[in-house]
Amino acid sequence: MATATLPAPVQSTSAKKRSFYRPELDVLRFFAFLAVFLFHFNHPAEYYTQHGIPRAVAIAGSSIIEGGVFGVDLFFVLSAYLITELMLREKDVCGSLDVKGFYLRRILRIWPLYFFYIGLALIPAFNPGHVFTWRAAAAYVLLAGNWSVILWGWPIHSIIGPLWTVSIEEQFYLAWAPIVRNLTRKNLAVAALSMLVISNVIRISMVLVHGGMNSVWCNTLARLDPIAAGVLVAAVLRGGIPSFRAATRCCMLVIGIVSFAMVANFWKIHEPESLKWVPTMVGYPVVAIGATLIMLAVLGVQLRMPRSLLYLGKISYGLYVYHALGNLLSGMLIPVHTAFIQLALRPIAALAITIVMAAISYAVLETPFLKLKKRFAHIDSRPV
Repeated sequence: MATATLPAPVQSTSAKKRSFYRPELDVLRFFAFLAVFLFHFNHPAEYYTQHGIPRAVAIAGSSIIEGGVFGVDLFFVLSAYLITELMLREKDVCGSLDVKGFYLRRILRIWPLYFFYIGLALIPAFNPGHVFTWRAAAAYVLLAGNWSVILWGWPIHSIIGPLWTVSIEEQFYLAWAPIVRNLTRKNLAVAALSMLVISNVIRISMVLVHGGMNSVWCNTLARLDPIAAGVLVAAVLRGGIPSFRAATRCCMLVIGIVSFAMVANFWKIHEPESLKWVPTMVGYPVVAIGATLIMLAVLGVQLRMPRSLLYLGKISYGLYVYHALGNLLSGMLIPVHTAFIQLALRPIAALAITIVMAAISYAVLETPFLKLKKRFAHIDSRPV
């Protein structure tokens, strides 16, 4: 595997800042969102065969769409890689990591939409029967929404659902910055391997104590595999970008997608009836490896990215956050759930509504904070 080398650090950070932006990963972000989005509209293969879809196509399609639930793991790998790489480049350029500046950038990027959406989720029209309770809301406000799911279960019929993964990422950001400041690239690889050990120990513990169905899926400490994988990629590449042949990239992409589908359909670790040894101890690492292969298959690809996909990747955070609301609103517009044509229209309507909401949110709510965020940046990344 050939990698590009990182240029020698500049002496003055004020004269010329480094930049690191991989547009192909923005496109991959959109497809990670799309995978999660389609998962919520999936049906068993039998449903599709009843409506004239060939059985082989129905089985393959339903299996792949079910694997889309692991788009969240792909988000974790992407975020861990990009965040770690940006922080390491800042250390190379500046000689140290500005942890306070990092926290300010994350706050300006994540919090405006995050807290705005919590407010939306508390509106009675979007919270029938007050299923999203005040104690759950307090947990989300404290960036611990995933732990509230473990303690009290999913707030069914609430639009708050997507934010549990944002809570996990925020917890990672909070702990990771001081670690990166004090470790070299080599030692970061050791830290990532330690994270894998911790994750496995926690999963073993949850199986032994017969933890609930969400005790692993929503547990930050048990879901460190994809995060550790992203860190390892940043540490191993040492600032370079991999150069793979097209056939190799296609193989990695297919293996990643197939691993998602196999784990989702045969082991169902995202909705287990009970925690079992093999699915719990093997399924999560397999998904993390699959997500890493998908990212590496795309990273450094020499293709011109369509502007539309680049834009959708740029607003992918909003797409992910708003998609539960888009689903709810599409159900109000298209209330029929039985006719196949009507049911096919719902995902289309939900996606269109989600894109519109995310675009407005990005332009009106997020962009002012993103422009402010750039004032605290030592390394230029994605343009606003």
